[in-house]
Amino acid sequence: MGNTKTSLLITLFSCMTLRNSAYTKASVNKLRELLEKRHSKKIERRWAFYCLAAFEAEGLITRRVRIINNSDGTVRQLSSMIAFTIKGAKYLIANKVEGSILLLKQILAWLKGQDKRFPTSKEVHPGITGQICSTERERLELLALNVFTPI
Repeated sequence: MGNTKTSLLITLFSCMTLRNSAYTKASVNKLRELLEKRHSKKIERRWAFYCLAAFEAEGLITRRVRIINNSDGTVRQLSSMIAFTIKGAKYLIANKVEGSILLLKQILAWLKGQDKRFPTSKEVHPGITGQICSTERERLELLALNVFTPI
């Protein structure tokens, strides 16, 4: 499969930056379409779901399932909201993805603000319980300053 996992992760990141959002709601079909268009890699739905599950298991992304209960008693599932974790942002930086440093800085700024919307601080950085202690905040700020500056 070559570098399909990395290409899919970059495609997820590009979906987020296009909307200038902290998360993406792109469906698997849309991700496959963009992957074929931008990276010339054609994959099946099953492999896309496998890759997303692997990213979530590795702690690179976090996902929130969206389900709507209709008035007639049926249930409708929408595409999940997917956001990157700090580990996922570091992975993108290590692979020299353009704009990934800004993602890490946005995540750190978001963590300082104690925003209650998706994703929660526990989902973005699993080691954090409740508020960030001052030493952890300082360590994360130093990390953001020490990363490469964008070209």
